[in-house]
Amino acid sequence: MFIKNAWYVAATAPECTEKPLARTLLNEKVVLFRLSDGTAVALEDRCCHRLAPLSLGDVEEGGIRCRYHGMKFDAQGDCVEIPGQDVIPPGMCVRRFPLVEQHGFLWIWLGDPELASRDEIVDVHWNNAPDWPTASGYIHYKANYQLIADNLLDFSHLTFVHRTTLGNSEFPNARPEITSFDRGIKLNRVIRNCQPSPLHAMAGKFTGPVDFWNRQIWWLPSVFENWAGSVSAGDDDAPHERPGGLHLRHFSLLTPETEQTTHYFWIQPCQFPHDDLGIIEKVGIGMSTAFAEDRWVIEAQQEVMNSAPEVKPKAVRSDAALGRVRAMIDRLIDQESRLVHESVQDA
Repeated sequence: MFIKNAWYVAATAPECTEKPLARTLLNEKVVLFRLSDGTAVALEDRCCHRLAPLSLGDVEEGGIRCRYHGMKFDAQGDCVEIPGQDVIPPGMCVRRFPLVEQHGFLWIWLGDPELASRDEIVDVHWNNAPDWPTASGYIHYKANYQLIADNLLDFSHLTFVHRTTLGNSEFPNARPEITSFDRGIKLNRVIRNCQPSPLHAMAGKFTGPVDFWNRQIWWLPSVFENWAGSVSAGDDDAPHERPGGLHLRHFSLLTPETEQTTHYFWIQPCQFPHDDLGIIEKVGIGMSTAFAEDRWVIEAQQEVMNSAPEVKPKAVRSDAALGRVRAMIDRLIDQESRLVHESVQDA
């Protein structure tokens, strides 16, 4: 089950054009397209006539036409034309989903549209901002999104999975400070006088020990924000405020496709302590390599879990953050289920 009353990334803005884009999100078949004025639209990808995918059709002025029998639907999902028939019967419509284009992404709300508030969309304004060169990418995972969340919330794996990219031998012993808030959890850690990870050494051009900081936020249900950085080792208490540091503003934006598959969008805006902005390409390659390493482990983990669903994982100390997030998600899913049950009873 998924949290429906939340904003998820449906696509990057460039993916959505006047050619229909079919995408499955939280088990919902959705078609995305742009009108001639550039407005992005998200409709149920299922014609209400014979249930053919609307994504096989054509975008026309003001809407989309089904390729099967030619019924046309406007941007609200209402049928406005039936070939060979003047009268449009009541209820001839498909579901329209709230969709917001912001900072390079299309955010979709798959739950109760009356509850959709733009104010709850996570701020990713660093994405391709003028002073933040940005690497980005997309991964289609054959794994449940919560396994990916577990990975992002427990950095002790970096030492072992990411030996040549993000790894640092200090991570398993660096316990983060964890605090909960109404929309998720926050994790803070600082590692002083350590060797930089291979990626940080390359991106920051560090030749000696650094002070590393890591400030993370998990925004429920599935957005991971990670402000990480390194600066040459020093004595003050705020390495992130010291000049000459490498600043990485990472976001992992997870959208469940099904219980077994996930859309994984990521961006890596950077500020470098030097003028070699071309190094952003190397950062992108390094991050892509690291995420491929994660995917290799997580998809194998999903296969093992599928083979023996009765076997449950055992927790250790480093699972504290992911345990909190899983409990929060379970609580929200339970709340939504009870609200749906109550509304059905009242109907």
